[in-house]
Amino acid sequence: MTRTFAVSLIIPDNEAFTAYETLARLGVPAARVVRSDIWLFEVAPEAAETLASSVAQIETLYNPNKHRLVERTSDAPEPGEVWVASRDEAPATRIAGRALPGVTGIRRRTSWRLLDEAGQDIGQSDRDRAVATFLCNPAFQVAIT
Repeated sequence: MTRTFAVSLIIPDNEAFTAYETLARLGVPAARVVRSDIWLFEVAPEAAETLASSVAQIETLYNPNKHRLVERTSDAPEPGEVWVASRDEAPATRIAGRALPGVTGIRRRTSWRLLDEAGQDIGQSDRDRAVATFLCNPAFQVAIT
């Protein structure tokens, strides 16, 4: 079974700010850029109950002083969201050298959400242009919508 977690910063996100500035120069009408790390864990059903607490203890993935950890209800992007992944990704079995009980595969994505002044997702054509021109390098990455 797959369990999906989003880890986002609760402090200013310099990477999202840089993306915002670059997209503005490219003419993409985003008023705000939101980024988070998406972690997908293939986990045995008997280990699924304790996975969230195990993930919360991995300091290189989650620090409660600067991150928000949210379990997602789906292992796919929400409408308006794009996930960027490595094209040649092979699932890992460890994070920071640590194995998690019952976890047989770990994949990482970067989630991008581009919002307008009202806090709504920008139009799909503008989002697609942002992905094609800046957020995803098709030479070694793939965009998942």
